[in-house]
Amino acid sequence: MNIFMLMIFGYSLMNPPSIIERIARRSEPDLPPAGIAYTRRVTQVWCIFFVVNSCISLATVLWTSPAIWSLYNGIIAYILMGLLFGGEYLVRLRFKRRHHVD
Repeated sequence: MNIFMLMIFGYSLMNPPSIIERIARRSEPDLPPAGIAYTRRVTQVWCIFFVVNSCISLATVLWTSPAIWSLYNGIIAYILMGLLFGGEYLVRLRFKRRHHVD
């Protein structure tokens, strides 16, 4: 799943608009240039997350017990995704205040 998401997000970086920009434009059709740059950066961060998470997931398959694999892939990876999503949301609020984006 991580590789699939990486492919989607990565493709959108090579063929703009980025996936995050597309999502953002649903609520803000007139996204300013600073918003476009921000959404591109967020897409890049998600790509990095998917690469790192894929590597950790592969490592749990190859070198750990089924219990560790289940713990990481069934709980920890989702917690990390939630933390990234929540952290990005807080950064986005700050970004909007600084750049006066509604």
